This record gives sequence, structure tokens and C-alpha cells, in this order.
Amino acid sequence: MKPILIFSVILVLISCQPKDTPITSNEIIWDTWGVPHIYATSDADLYKMMGWAQMKNHGDLILKLYGEARGMSSFLWEGDATRDEILHTLGLVENAEKIYEGLEAEYKEIVDAFTTGMNAYVTKHKSTLNEKYTAVLPLQPIDVIAHSNRVMYYEFLINRAMGTASEWEPGSNAWAITDSKSTSGNSLLLANPHLPWEDFWLFFESQMITDDNSLYGATLVGMPTIGIGFNEYLGWTHTVNTLDNVDLYEINVRDGEYEIDGEWKKFEEKEIPFSTKETDGVIVQKTCDYGIVVKESSNKALAIRYPNMDASMNPFSQWVRMGAAKSLEEFQEALKVNTIPLFNVVYADHDGNILYHFGGNIPKKNGDWERWQDVVATSSSDDVWTEYYDFGEVPAYINPESDWIQNANDPPYTSTVPATILPGDFPSHIAPNSMSFRPQRSATLISQKGSLSFEEFINLKHDTKSQMALRIQDDLAALTDQAPDSLTRAALDLMSNWDGTFNADSKGSLLFTNMILSTRSAGLFKEEWDFDNPLSTPDGFKQPEYVLGLVKATAERLNQTFGAIDVPYGDVFRVRVGEYEFPANGGFGGLGIFRTMNYIPGEDGKYYAYHGDSYVCTMEFSKPVRAKAILGYGNATQPGNPHVGDQLELYSKKELRDVWLTRKDHEANLELRETLEDM
Repeated sequence: MKPILIFSVILVLISCQPKDTPITSNEIIWDTWGVPHIYATSDADLYKMMGWAQMKNHGDLILKLYGEARGMSSFLWEGDATRDEILHTLGLVENAEKIYEGLEAEYKEIVDAFTTGMNAYVTKHKSTLNEKYTAVLPLQPIDVIAHSNRVMYYEFLINRAMGTASEWEPGSNAWAITDSKSTSGNSLLLANPHLPWEDFWLFFESQMITDDNSLYGATLVGMPTIGIGFNEYLGWTHTVNTLDNVDLYEINVRDGEYEIDGEWKKFEEKEIPFSTKETDGVIVQKTCDYGIVVKESSNKALAIRYPNMDASMNPFSQWVRMGAAKSLEEFQEALKVNTIPLFNVVYADHDGNILYHFGGNIPKKNGDWERWQDVVATSSSDDVWTEYYDFGEVPAYINPESDWIQNANDPPYTSTVPATILPGDFPSHIAPNSMSFRPQRSATLISQKGSLSFEEFINLKHDTKSQMALRIQDDLAALTDQAPDSLTRAALDLMSNWDGTFNADSKGSLLFTNMILSTRSAGLFKEEWDFDNPLSTPDGFKQPEYVLGLVKATAERLNQTFGAIDVPYGDVFRVRVGEYEFPANGGFGGLGIFRTMNYIPGEDGKYYAYHGDSYVCTMEFSKPVRAKAILGYGNATQPGNPHVGDQLELYSKKELRDVWLTRKDHEANLELRETLEDM
């Protein structure tokens, strides 16, 4: 054999070898950022160690969340009785047992093993946990399901529909580019969810490794399966989509009956035991064809309808299949399961493909989008939706002409430009048609270059410019000659000449933020947003005189509060977790800032981040795949854990850390090794 052929054969043999040796022992290698790399010889052992790892980093939080998911927090530790009652009324607690009993064997094994791992940690380390929350012990498999029900259905969907969660906005950013738009010839993916920095919204980062798969990513604390992740073949992320699958019906009632199609039917009633620290009693759950009654008067009632009321779906099954997929076709088969009730899916793989999918349980309804945005007054069964659109019936596409996909919680039709799918292609009740400033900034950033390197991709992700500010700077400059005094003129000059950034040292962002937040309810723009010009509208001031007065009032207020109008942004806006605190960058998404961050006032007159950029992961689907990530608040909440807030400084500097994927990297960055025998 010729030498060159021998060399070729050697290359082929090397390329076919696994990157690491076969797994012979079950262990967790904890790296120096508190990320567990879980090596397992079986799925049961894998998920047992996942449960152990989460309890180690978030024990008190998980016990609290599971007690709340049982609807028992008011009984166990005088928690929120109103929330406990509504979770029971909506059937979310009781449905957990039905979902668990209906699980296929492989998914029941996952939930059982995860629960076993959490309980095992408690058995060995109970003294490290808050005694208040140990009242919930021992944990049961249905607690895992109940927690999922509470988060996915109540917090993400029902709370939003009922208008009881005004203090937060679910959101995220996502990008994917094909191999044709990448300088390396590899597709790139950005996962960038925006959720509050506390409680059930927190992410847990981990790697789950078996001989069949190596899956890296993040899940919400208390969930057993990775929800945003990648393996060596492909990856995906989620953004909250604009679907409407929770509806409120105003119905006619009399003498314990409700009207439907001209007839009167009796409500079905069920008594559910419900206790608090002070009282023992029952909740009477009333159901009808429209859904579950949540409010009732003399002759009217309000009934709510939401997905999976029959407890037939388990979201974990879809995430498990997505994480196990090794090709675009296998991933699409996983999407067809459609047991996750909401979320867009943005995907990329090592073959250069990218995908957008408007996911979730999307009901088939009568009427347009607007009809379903308020309470629907009805007595007709035609308004009671019972079916969901199938995989092939929802907005989705692969490899658009633009070679890029973005989503920043905008409807599906603006996820790439020029549009690949059009509003007229689908029933209007599936999604609205609009594009606010944050998705405009997102699309502008990702489309502005012909091709992108991995490093440029990361730099773009950390952009802090306000698309709204850039859009109206010329309009502000045009008002300068009309300024009634020197302070107003100075304010207009500052905002007109500022670069639009929300960095710690930016000096126009504080003034601009205060001005725009003061005008949220006013009609600011003369030219409304236009689908045919999605990245250049809206524009122009509808009432220039009003804006001029607003600038004047805002400048006076800032001058009085801070003694100046050009205060550096980071002097006022901060990020703080545990013992760490740094100047912030990024701002309100409504201002068109891709680096989204929302703040609440502190007692010291400053504002502190509580929601926005949380888990960030950038992936390049080279062979092998490489990635960089950050979890701003750290991978732990348990008191005494060294990883509470330990990534915040990097986060404040707009830096990502290397994601360690191989055993070699894990051993080189080892903080702690735990074996299954230790558990």
C-alpha cells in the first residue's frame, strides 16, 4: 500500500474513534464554575445524578418550589394561600398524578430517577438545608410533574392571560445562521433567554453524558431534562412566542347551570381538600364545556380554557427526543410530538442547516386574532376549541434565502428578512403581525454583515444600542432650535449626538430611558410600523411639541435628582447577586436594546437588574462543536455555595466563558468529583 493511502486510512480510523473512552463509572465532575458534567452508564443513573446535582446547588429553592407546586405552601410554611388555591382550582395539582400515571416507561424512569437523586442528596446533607422547607420531604415523582405544570401552564401561560403577572415579561433572543453566512463554513446558534433572576425562573446549567450522547445546556431549576441545549450534531433554543392558547369565556349561568347552544347544562362539581395553617376545608371546582370556572356572579361566570386540561401530555418527552436527535430529520420528528405548550424553536446543526418553528399547543379557533385577545362572551360550542394545529400547519421553515433567523418574541413572519412566510399564509388567530424595536435591532445586527466569524457573532450579541434611540435621533436634533431654554437644548444635543449605547459609561442613556418611560402611553410616532418596511418603521414624531415638553420635564427632573443630565449609566443601574455588585449595561427591551435588562429600584436610589439576559450560550457546529456561555447569576442559589453570583463580573464585562465539553477539559478544570457510590 502506498504511504499516502496508509495515511488516509489512518485519518479515517482516527475520525471514527469516539472523542472519549467508553464510560465505565458513574460520576459527576464539577468544574470551577459549578457546572456538573454527569457521566452515566444508564439513563436511570444519569437522571439520578442530575437530581443530586440540582439539589446540591439549589436545595432550598427546589424544596420551596415543590411545596408551592403541591398547592401546600400556605399549610407547610404560611406561603401564598391565594396561589395555592388557584393551582388546585385550575386542576394543575391534581393533574400531576394523572400525567405521571400516563407516562411511558422510559419517561417514568426519568422522573423516578431524578426524584431518587434529590432525596438521596437530602438523606446525606439534610443539615445543610433550611429546616423551614424540609417540611415538604420526602419528595415524590408527582412533585416533578406538578412543578412542571405550575411553571409551564400557570406561570408562562395562564398568569399572562389573566393579567396577574404585570411585574415581568417573558422574553428571549435567538439567532441562527447557515454555513453560507459563517466565515468558518459552520452554522452558528445563539441561545439568549430573558427571564427573572429568581425563583422558578432560574436556569441550571449542566452536561449529561452517556455512550450514546453528550448533551449540554440549561433547564429551569427543578426540571429533569435540558430545555435549551446542544449535542455534537445540533442545537436549539427557545423564545416565548406570540401564540394564544389560554382563553377566558364569559358565559350565562342560572341555578347551577350554564347555557350552551340554547340549552342549559349542569356544571360538574368536585370537592378538593384544601388546608392552610389556620383552616381546613375544601375547594369546589366547577367545570363545564368551556373550561374551569374561575369567577361567578348572579347570572354570569368566567371560565378558563388552557392546553392539557385532560392531563394527556408530558413536555419532558419532547425535550428528551430533541436532545437525542442526531439530524435535522430526527429533530423534526421530535418536534412533531408537540407536548411542550409554547415556545418558538430556533435550530442549527453541523450540516449547516437552520430552522424556525412556531411551536406549542396552538388551538384551532373561529375568528381572528383580535377577537381572542379579550374575554369572549359566548353561548356557542363553536367557540370551544378542542384541537391543535399539527406540525405541518404552523409557521415554520428551513434555510431561508437570507441565511439567518432571528426571534426576539416577535411574531413568526418577521423572523427573517425578506420574509419567508407571510401573515396571509396562516389563520390570523395563530399569531399577530407586528415587529417592535428589539426584534428590529436583532434583525439589523444579524443582517448587517455578509458573513460572521464566531467571535464577531459573540460581539454582536453584546450590542447595547437602542434601535429606538437611533431611529429618532434626527427627529430630536430637529427640535433643538425650538428648545425653550439652555437645559432643554443641552438635553437634545446630548441625545442627538450620543451613540445610542447602554454601556456602564454611556452618558445619554439615563436621560433617554427616563424620557421614553414617561411617554409609554402616548402615541409617539407619526408613521406606524409597516410590514413592507419592517426595519425602518415606525418613524417621525406625531406631536413634536409634546416631545419637546417631555424632554424639558425629564431634563429638569434628572438635573434636580442627580445634579446633571449626563450621569454615567452604570452609576445608577447595577447588577448585584450575593456578595457581588458591578455597574450594569443593557436596558429595557422596549427601547430596542438587544442586551435586554430590566431593573427595580433599590433602597439606595439605584436600580438593580432583576430580569433579562440570564443564560447565554453561543455555539459553532464545527467538528467538534465549540461553545461559549455565561449564566449571569451563577449556577447556584444554596447559601454557602461558592458559585452564587461568581459569573457576574464576567457578565458585567460582556464576556463569555469557555464551555468545557471533553473529559480532558473536565479533568483540567476539576473542582470536585462525586461518584454514584457516594450518593
